[in-house]
Amino acid sequence: MIFRARAPLRISFAGGGTDLSPYVNDRGGLVLNATIDRHAYATIRLREDRVISVKSLDFKTSLDFSVDEHPPFDGSLDLIKACLRRLQPDRKEDVSGLELYLETEAPPGSGLGASSALVVATIGALAVWRGLRLDKYEVARLAWEIERLDVAVPGGLQDQYSASFGGFNLIEFRNEREALVNPLRIEPHVLQELEYNMLLVYTGATRASARIISSQIAGLSGGQSDVIEAMDRMKALTLEAKDALLTGRLSDFAEILHEEWQAKKRTSDAVTTPLIDEMYDEARRLGAVGGKVSGAGGGGFMFLYCPFDRRPAVTDRLRQLEGEILPMAFTPDGMQAWSWAERRGAPSLAQRPS
Repeated sequence: MIFRARAPLRISFAGGGTDLSPYVNDRGGLVLNATIDRHAYATIRLREDRVISVKSLDFKTSLDFSVDEHPPFDGSLDLIKACLRRLQPDRKEDVSGLELYLETEAPPGSGLGASSALVVATIGALAVWRGLRLDKYEVARLAWEIERLDVAVPGGLQDQYSASFGGFNLIEFRNEREALVNPLRIEPHVLQELEYNMLLVYTGATRASARIISSQIAGLSGGQSDVIEAMDRMKALTLEAKDALLTGRLSDFAEILHEEWQAKKRTSDAVTTPLIDEMYDEARRLGAVGGKVSGAGGGGFMFLYCPFDRRPAVTDRLRQLEGEILPMAFTPDGMQAWSWAERRGAPSLAQRPS
């Protein structure tokens, strides 16, 4: 018997950063994002001994310890250790060991919310193993607590809710403790057209989002008016982007993405790099209407709205700048968890097809 879960990665269209404290507590946050068909996976297989073995297939690293231990947070798979601390059974004498396999379809630091999606998937796999019933809000909230409180990784709130709920969402954050996820009912032909004209571009370098986020938090905590004004503008643009999507005004939506990116760059000097600026400016020169770097910025993935007839020229130029163009599709599903028992042996005569 194995227990498995997957959670989708996301792209953040608008409002990313307004979910950071202290801004979210002082002024409220608003984020528009969508999940894509790239996922983080967590798989549990039980053992007969009392050893917990965690294996990251992406990093080719592993960690073994006893079910009776609480291994320290030392920079090695700390988020997963925190998930196990939260969701292992209380009565350790009744617990057997387990193997936990982890895998993501984008590297951490990609700007696609991979770390949070992996935490959400791990929670899902542990919950289905233990028979726990957690709703989507409970999963997202637990993932946020594990990342921000237990392990003290700096960041916002949108990634956990996006991975848990899935789809296109306008997420309102009244403060760090109150979130409201508003699913958007976008016409299928609008989504199909948006998907067809989107380019997902790997800029060739992941980034340490904690450094960028810390600089944004420092600006907010210090009351820097330019950072706060940029966040206010991003929040206003989030509503405009939502309206453009719902009414099928995709060129307007793309222009809003461009303005959102200009506002986001005012929140920290680390949000962009000379290479990212060159790639983005060249894409716009050759016909891309708008776009931005997903996540905190500084590297990882950029997405662009590029009319189909301009896509070949934009793609060729970005490849010249060592960008990698990857396929992208949206997915409506959030975290999914299930159990599986492999069936072995030949089917009986009654089961065999005639």
